[in-house]
Amino acid sequence: MEGKELYLLITRYLVNQTSTEENEKLVDWIAADKNNEQTFEDVKRVWLGHKRSVADSASINALANLHKKMAATEPKQATINKVRRFNHYIRAAAAVVVLAAGWLGYTLLLKPAGKAVYLSETTLSGQKKQIILEDGTKVILGPESSFSYPKVFEAGRRVVTINGEAYFEVSKNPHRPFIVQTPSLNVQVLGTHFNVNARKDETINTVSLLEGKVKVNLREEKNEEYLLKPGQELSVNRNNHQVFQHAFDPASVMGWLNNVLIFRNEDLGAIAPRIEKMYGVKIVFTDQETADTRIYAKFDNQSLVDVMKTICASGTLAYHQEGNKIYINLNADKKQTK
Repeated sequence: MEGKELYLLITRYLVNQTSTEENEKLVDWIAADKNNEQTFEDVKRVWLGHKRSVADSASINALANLHKKMAATEPKQATINKVRRFNHYIRAAAAVVVLAAGWLGYTLLLKPAGKAVYLSETTLSGQKKQIILEDGTKVILGPESSFSYPKVFEAGRRVVTINGEAYFEVSKNPHRPFIVQTPSLNVQVLGTHFNVNARKDETINTVSLLEGKVKVNLREEKNEEYLLKPGQELSVNRNNHQVFQHAFDPASVMGWLNNVLIFRNEDLGAIAPRIEKMYGVKIVFTDQETADTRIYAKFDNQSLVDVMKTICASGTLAYHQEGNKIYINLNADKKQTK
C-alpha cells in the first residue's frame, strides 16, 4: 500500500468505518515486512517523546473494539494458525493505534522546521498603538515608530525590535529574558517597566527605567554592559558613542503616553520634533534665530492651537498654519527693536 492509502485506512479504522476485509488487509501489511514493524516502533518512540497521555486511552478503546470485532468474525474452533494470526493481529493493532494517534506529531517532527512568524506594527505622526504580546507583555508604541515581534516567542527567550519610541510593561518570567533590540543598543530584562526612545535617524537614543532592573548593551561595543536602576536613564550618542547614565524626570519622559509636553527652558528647534510627533504636523522656522528661542511651558492634553498660542503668547513669536505645516517666525515688531 502507498503511504497515503495506508494512513487513510488507519484513520477510517479508528472511526469504525472499515470492513473486516480492510482490517485483514491492514494486518497483512503489518506482518508482511520487518520494515513495516520498524515504522511502528519509530512512530511509537516519537509519540512517547511527546508524552501525550491521550494515546493510552485511545489505544485501550481501539484495542477493545478490535477484540470484539475479531471475536465476532472468528470461528470458535480456531486452528493454531488462526490463533497465532489473532495474537499477531492484536500486537499489530496496538501499533496501528499508536501510529494513528501519533501520526500528526510524527509528521510535524519530520517536516523541516518553519521560520518563526513575525508581526509588525507602525504608527504615523500623532498616533499611538497598544500591543499585547503572547506572553502578556504590554507595549504602547509611540508616534512615528515601528515595532517587530514574533507571533510566538522562542522557548528560551523573548526578542522584539523597535525603531522609534515605546513603553514596555514586561510580563515577568525569570527563565525567559525579554530583549529589546534597537538601532544602537539592546535592552535585556526579566520583568519591568521602561521606556525606549531609539530611532535610526536620531543622534540620541535613550532607555528610561521606571521599575525593576535592565541591562543595556551597546551594539557597537558588545562587551560593554550598563545596569540601570529605577529612576535612571541611559543616553547614547550614536555619532560619537558617548554614554550618559543619569536620573530622569518621569513626567517629562513619559508625557507622550498621555499627551503631556513639558519644556524646561529648551530651544524651540529641539522641542519641535516632540510637537510634530504628538500632533502629526511639520514645524517650519523662518530662520535659525527663531529656532533658538527658549521655551519654558507645560501642556497637559491640550489642543495644537492652545499649544501654539501659548508658545507665542509673549509676543516674541508668531505662527500660522497651512494644512499640516506650522510656520513660526519672530514677530516683526520685536525683531526691529533688537
